[in-house]
Amino acid sequence: AEMHTKREKPTSEWRELMDKLSEISCDEYRKLVNEDQRFVPYFRSATPELELTELNIGSRPAKRKASGGVESLRAIPWIFAWTQTRLNLPTWLGVGKAFREILNSDDGPKLRAMYNEFGSFRTTVDLVEMVLAKSEPIIAKNYDRMLVEDPNIQDLGTEIRNIHAETEKAVLDLASHTTFCETNDFLKSVLLVRNPYVDCLNVMQAEILKRLRKCDDPVKEKVLRDALLISITGIANGMGNTG
Repeated sequence: AEMHTKREKPTSEWRELMDKLSEISCDEYRKLVNEDQRFVPYFRSATPELELTELNIGSRPAKRKASGGVESLRAIPWIFAWTQTRLNLPTWLGVGKAFREILNSDDGPKLRAMYNEFGSFRTTVDLVEMVLAKSEPIIAKNYDRMLVEDPNIQDLGTEIRNIHAETEKAVLDLASHTTFCETNDFLKSVLLVRNPYVDCLNVMQAEILKRLRKCDDPVKEKVLRDALLISITGIANGMGNTG
């Protein structure tokens, strides 16, 4: 069926625009993930990444090597950890900056035209909008409050949530939507039913992680690890994403 589906081919103008979007978004992504010295400590404090490396939940180890930074992680646990905290950072980081910068430039009308006329690009933007709709920065904030002790690293969490808010605005602006799920009634209804249950699991997981990281009793540690695995499974099923 795909072979017989007619799809729009990107014009040279659209290709140039996508190159600009790629350059801006990649720079923004690397600025935070690779250059901010607070990022790795934040990631390891505010998500269950360290605990994922010790749980038998996959066919391969969560890291390619026992030590190292973000570059040592495999793709699946990198996504999985952010999905667990409902921030989904790798999916949207850099997107908002790229869209906003282009929308505020002379190329703004071209970007809007590309969204309306180029189906593949529109599908990509709509997927980002879907992930943003499923994200809950207030839940991620609770992980920060419970697990991140360094005030300087806590500040990074606030900065990331501010970037998330700006990304939401930019994506909604480009899509000419006022709210998420505006054209997806099914997802809207799913989120309304699902969120109250997953929210509770997230609150419990943050508490479990806090207790587990301070636990020095092997018996209690076993109970906490079992509880953590149950919470991970529940959140993954609720989110409909694992990594």
